[in-house]
Amino acid sequence: MPRPQAIHPHSLPALTRGPALLVLSFLLASCSSAHYFKSASKETETILDQKGAQVPNMEKDFSIKTPVPPSLVRFAKNTETPDFLGDDSVSENNARIVSLADALQLGVTQNREYRNRKELLYLQALELTFARHEFAPIPGAAGEVAYGSEVATAPDTSNVVNRAVNALVRDNTVSGNTILSFSQLRKLGTRLTADLTSDFLKFVTGDRSVVTRSEFLGTLTQPLLRGAGYRATMENLTQAERNLLYAIRDFSRFRKEFSVQIATSYYQVLQARDSARNAYLGYTGFQLSLEREQALAEEDRRSKTELGLIQQAALNSESQWVNAVRDYAQALDDFKIDLGVPIDSRVILADAELEDLTIIPPELDRRQAAEVSLLTRLDLQNDVDEYADTARRIKVFRQDLLPRVDFVASVEIFSGEGETGIPVLDFDSTNWNTGAAFDLELDKKEERNAFRASFVAHQRTARELDLAIDEIKQEIYDNWRNLEQAERQYEIAQNSVQLAASRLEEQQLLMEIGRGTARDLVEAQNDLTDSQNQRTAALVNHTIARLDFWRDMGVLFINKDGSWIKKLEEEKADDIEIAQTNN
Repeated sequence: MPRPQAIHPHSLPALTRGPALLVLSFLLASCSSAHYFKSASKETETILDQKGAQVPNMEKDFSIKTPVPPSLVRFAKNTETPDFLGDDSVSENNARIVSLADALQLGVTQNREYRNRKELLYLQALELTFARHEFAPIPGAAGEVAYGSEVATAPDTSNVVNRAVNALVRDNTVSGNTILSFSQLRKLGTRLTADLTSDFLKFVTGDRSVVTRSEFLGTLTQPLLRGAGYRATMENLTQAERNLLYAIRDFSRFRKEFSVQIATSYYQVLQARDSARNAYLGYTGFQLSLEREQALAEEDRRSKTELGLIQQAALNSESQWVNAVRDYAQALDDFKIDLGVPIDSRVILADAELEDLTIIPPELDRRQAAEVSLLTRLDLQNDVDEYADTARRIKVFRQDLLPRVDFVASVEIFSGEGETGIPVLDFDSTNWNTGAAFDLELDKKEERNAFRASFVAHQRTARELDLAIDEIKQEIYDNWRNLEQAERQYEIAQNSVQLAASRLEEQQLLMEIGRGTARDLVEAQNDLTDSQNQRTAALVNHTIARLDFWRDMGVLFINKDGSWIKKLEEEKADDIEIAQTNN
């Protein structure tokens, strides 16, 4: 909107001075929407920065600005065309290779759920600005302007001539009023209000002057029983402040869960790709065996039953390969949605990420890990604080059972009728009074029920806190068992791969010299494919279980780009000390 020109009220004619003041007040109050947008953003982001500093690993420089569309041109191109994907291999030619670090960064900037959670946190902080506003000085300004016209009547209207003249003489007036107000609630329950009212009336015709009148009314109200004191007055703001702290903790934990989720999906896509590769190797192995067996059958060295068994196994392996390729393509498309990149984006994941995985035993035993988690888990800190909230609210509801008794003092100052111009309050014309207002509120059924219900809520949160402690321990123990299981499964699968490879080699040699059986060959080939898949699954499961273990311990710290900081054994004591300080 165009910037209004500065206008000085005393430069206007007396007739328009009152309305001009109203117009100026309206223009000043009607700031642009951009101003309000920036004001809300600045205050909300400041609150998030201040509150976020109290929560470990909260995202720095929090913002909900819409990110630029993802660009994949910075990623390296794939130059290989893998045979194990069959016809789908063409789609990977020149596709962009996305590493795990790249995937995490794309996720925290583009993922829709991640952005939704950030916006929900932002809205929670925005609500807090309004709760705080109740204790700020709240100004107000209002007014109205009216134009009127009426016939000026003379004392004697019996004469026909006088009535005709009066019909031609009219009084035109401009009237209006302005009200400036102020209100503020103090932390102990004191309410201060002030109103300044100014009325004016201007006769456009005739020689009568502008009539003006002003009045100032100030009031102080202080509760003495119900609603008195810091706790009762600040309860709503206190809870709003704590609710935002809880929301920040929840978001900080969500960041950890999100990074683990992205890493889990990333490794599962690579696992699906490896399964497609293994299925293809199994299929090609059966094809070679089938070609050999068909040649032997033509020489009457193989029965139709033996040949048919190999043919059936080859068809089954081809079906498994086709399904594995399809499952990989589906998993990759699902992962694109998780990243927030267009579904048509030509991307693949880095095989090196899977090759780099190793079995890493946990640094702590499960009981030590559980002890650490009880000190570092942000969701448990919320449960502890919510239990304290219910204890505090019992005291607030107990005070609500008291009658309402308020100390009230007011002062009223008038101004007499004056000439055109801004009226001056006459402090000699002052009325004041002081006293008490009370309401026994004999019907206390609602307050009684709320007071009794607060004890129930306190008992319930105590049980929920106790349950949360047990559930956290259970999660740690379960993660520990998953780690042990995956490590053992990997060892078994590793041995199984070696055994199956030896068996397959042996069966192929036996088949060549005519001493093997088709069933043994098929079983050896299938066992090799299965054991290869199991080895990859165990390695991936162990990696995911380790990330879950770190996350549930509360020691998985997330960087702004979504990558994590691995907590080592020597950092354990520091983590516990930090958690105790924050707790």
